[in-house]
Amino acid sequence: MTLASIYTRARQSPDTTAVVCNGVRCSYADFARRIDAARQFLAKRDLPAGTLAVTCFSNPFDDWVVGFALRSLGHTTVAASNAKEASGLGLRNIGSLVTATAESRPELSALASAARWRYVRVPLDVQWRAADVVVREADEATTHCGGHILQTSGTTGEYKMVVRDPATEAVAIPLLAEINGVDEASVVYVANFGLWTAGGYRWPLMTWSVGGTVVIQQAPDLHLPLSRHSMTHMFSTPEMLSVLMRTSAGALTRNDAMRLLVTGGAMPAGLLADAKRFLTRQVYSMLASTEASTLAMTPLEHPEDLLWHRILPSREVQVVDEAGVVCAPGQEGLIRVRIIDGLKGYLEDEAATREFFRDGFFYPGDLGVLGADGRLSLHGRASDVVNVLGHKVATAPLERALQDRLGVDGVCIVSIRGGSGDDEIHVAIQSGRKITPAEWDAAATIELAMMRRVPVHVDFIDALPKNAMGKVVRQQVKEQVLEAVRIRDAAVRDGHEPGIRLEGPTPI
Repeated sequence: MTLASIYTRARQSPDTTAVVCNGVRCSYADFARRIDAARQFLAKRDLPAGTLAVTCFSNPFDDWVVGFALRSLGHTTVAASNAKEASGLGLRNIGSLVTATAESRPELSALASAARWRYVRVPLDVQWRAADVVVREADEATTHCGGHILQTSGTTGEYKMVVRDPATEAVAIPLLAEINGVDEASVVYVANFGLWTAGGYRWPLMTWSVGGTVVIQQAPDLHLPLSRHSMTHMFSTPEMLSVLMRTSAGALTRNDAMRLLVTGGAMPAGLLADAKRFLTRQVYSMLASTEASTLAMTPLEHPEDLLWHRILPSREVQVVDEAGVVCAPGQEGLIRVRIIDGLKGYLEDEAATREFFRDGFFYPGDLGVLGADGRLSLHGRASDVVNVLGHKVATAPLERALQDRLGVDGVCIVSIRGGSGDDEIHVAIQSGRKITPAEWDAAATIELAMMRRVPVHVDFIDALPKNAMGKVVRQQVKEQVLEAVRIRDAAVRDGHEPGIRLEGPTPI
């Protein structure tokens, strides 16, 4: 659908800007010509029919051009940034690895040879300028399009893959454009989200489907496009927004006509205040997943808006108990989402599909509460609860409260088996400033009252480990804390001061 729209726009309004990538503009006509040139080139390569094509490009716009060309030839694509990512995909039906002639990457050639994949290098720098490249009619190049594989950001505990084919996206993309208020006049900043992510793939798709302009910018200069373009929309994660604030060096100019849509985790109150001060007054939190798309969009106008999501009228979200019975308002339970686009499950993972896709719903593994007004509050993942003397306590609300009260960069609460065999609570804190014992005492007394009957330790670490979407990787936090405890205990046994940053009363 989106490819057909690009071809149509190229014929009807050829000079309209389709994309600005790293400061380089490309019109819809040039976009279509580039796709068609790549398509002509690839059609002569006799790529193995019915197999997956891995695309690997340094420039994301090149990835889009070749990806569209491959899908128009009926291939299903999956994006990787480098040889390590490509080799780690673990998919059975890969037939080719595609990159650009302008890129000298011998490791890709070696991988393709070892894996017995076809290795194809597309001459993107000159091929599209050929005289015989024309803007085709939309239906001429979009009749038998293949799909694209997205990798989840770890919602279910580990990375998995879903296939977005033309049928699923024909339902999802128009709804996404409507939800976000994107039209042909929109200028949408998608920053540097990869094509393996739902956002990095779908946000450009929805914009091109209605004839708008997509702005892409790779790090480290994420702030530059904000001063060069009159953005109507900007998508970000809390982590990316925090980086943007730190690296812009005061060069940001507030644009209150722009919608800032933040997804991928809870947004600290301090970061929200900075966003409204330096970027725009229009800040929204988005609740979404690769599997179920966007579920909620909440304008952040009051402090409680950070905690309570407004479910979209077009979506059905329920909170149920372990037997699948819908919970009453205010009762904590498992969140499930009605599937609306026909997605059946995970690629090459039947066990995970059975666990998370059931009876027409997707179960993301999150705990939550629906309020009497229909708004949803997340209480963390079912797997991220801690056991306090037999009582299961969700960590997410406590982490948010501690982060805001202490004014720190991040908080992660984990449970670790202590030397006595009992579970102990560890609060890992990332902070750019020193937290005094008095500050910690005051915050813990208020926010961790229900945990005071068990040992609670506070561990200061340089940086909470996060995945590509900015979500904290709890298993790695546990490993860091365990290593810190090991070093501390060894130092104590040897009669030395602990060699880790450990402050505040411990245990409480």
